[in-house]
Amino acid sequence: MSALVAKAEQELSSDRGRTLIVFLRLILAAVFLFAALPKLVDPVSFARDIDNYRLLPDAAIGPLALALPVAEILVGVALLTGLYARGAAVVCGAMLVGFAAGMIQAIVRGIDLDCGCFGHVAEAQVSWWTVGRNMTLLAFSICVALGPDMPLWPLVKKRAPAG
Repeated sequence: MSALVAKAEQELSSDRGRTLIVFLRLILAAVFLFAALPKLVDPVSFARDIDNYRLLPDAAIGPLALALPVAEILVGVALLTGLYARGAAVVCGAMLVGFAAGMIQAIVRGIDLDCGCFGHVAEAQVSWWTVGRNMTLLAFSICVALGPDMPLWPLVKKRAPAG
């Protein structure tokens, strides 16, 4: 397994791999920022979406409805700028696993609900498709986490000092 991880890190460090990492970072950043904004604007509706999963105690729903969009924005900004992008990708991946686990338990328990992923801007019923979407985004976040640390805009070549 470690040989596979080492090979992935090597491939992701190439010029083509670095371009891929930036592309995946931008996709993840866009998804997380787009997902966070409607939840931040309407935390009451988002709290209802969380409650519909029938997974958490009532006392946890309100604080989570307020904290999760903030976390999504922080992750999105870190991925967008490249500052702490690898750490943000790990947090992103953990959040995606948590979201997928919530969706899977809802499917298994027969709970029919909107995923709440993007607030009420883009509603989507929880399904194996939404779980698969999260797993695809998880794969992207793993690539970013394994890729080279590239702050800000890494594809811009640094100029040699004049001399």
